[in-house]
Amino acid sequence: MIANTERVHEEVRIEHLEDREMARLVMENGDSPLNTFRPSKVEAMATAVEALAGDVDCLVVYGEPVFSVGADLRAIEQRPQEMRPAKIDAIAAASNRFIRTVRTFPAPVIAAVTDVAAGGGLGFALACDLIYLHEDAVFDTAYARIGLTPDNATPFFLVKTVGPYKARELLFDPQPITAAEAVELGLANERYETEKAAFVDEVTADARTYAEGPTETHARTKELVDSVFAGRLDEHLEHERTAIKRMSDSNLFDEGLSAFFADREPEWASQ
Repeated sequence: MIANTERVHEEVRIEHLEDREMARLVMENGDSPLNTFRPSKVEAMATAVEALAGDVDCLVVYGEPVFSVGADLRAIEQRPQEMRPAKIDAIAAASNRFIRTVRTFPAPVIAAVTDVAAGGGLGFALACDLIYLHEDAVFDTAYARIGLTPDNATPFFLVKTVGPYKARELLFDPQPITAAEAVELGLANERYETEKAAFVDEVTADARTYAEGPTETHARTKELVDSVFAGRLDEHLEHERTAIKRMSDSNLFDEGLSAFFADREPEWASQ
C-alpha cells in the first residue's frame, strides 16, 4: 500500500501511497508515549500539508501509537512561570498555521484517531473534514484540569457541532468522551470495531472513495461549508492565542501543572 515514506521531521513522516491519489501524514511519538508536540513538529506538519496541496486527492492524518494529547506539558512545566507565555505562544502560532492549512487544503482531510485525542490534539482532529475513530479511542478537552484556556480551535468546532451549552459543559468539566459518545454527539463520523493494527489501513481503504471522487468538487464544497463561519475562524484563533498566552503566566496554570504532575487535585481556591 505504501509506495514510499518521506521524513519531514524527526517526529513527522509522510506516507505516499501506491495509487498516488492519497497520502498519510503521521505524527510520531518520539520521546513521549502520548504523542505530544513542540512548535517545530507542528510547523513541519503544516509545511508538509502545504506541499501536498494539489498533489493528492485525499489526506489521512493519524498519530503513532496514539493520536495526540497536545502540547508537551513537561517541557512547559520545567520553564520558569514568566517564560511560559512565550513557549505557549510559539506552540499556538504553529498550531494555528497547521489548522489553517488543513481547512484550506483542496481535498478531503481525514483524521484517523486511535487511543486518545486530548487538548490540542483534539483540536487537530476536529479541524479535519471527517473523523474516524477506533472503537477504543477517546476524546478529552482536558484544558480546565490544568487551569488553561483551550486552543487549536477546540471551542470553535465544539460550538459549531454540539452548540454552546454542551460545548461549555465539555470544556468546564473535562471528561473522557468515548468513541460511541463522540459519534452520537456528532463529533465523529464513524466508529471502527476492528483490530487496532488494521485500523489505519481500513480507514485509508474507505477514504479511497473520496480520493477517486471529484476532487475539485470536494474542494469547492469545503469552501462552501466553511463559508458558514467565514472569517470567524481566523478571528477565533487569534483570540485563543491571546487568552492562552495570558493564562499561561497565571498562578492558576502554575497550580494546574503542579497538580497534574503530582497526580493530585488542584487547589484552585488558594490561587
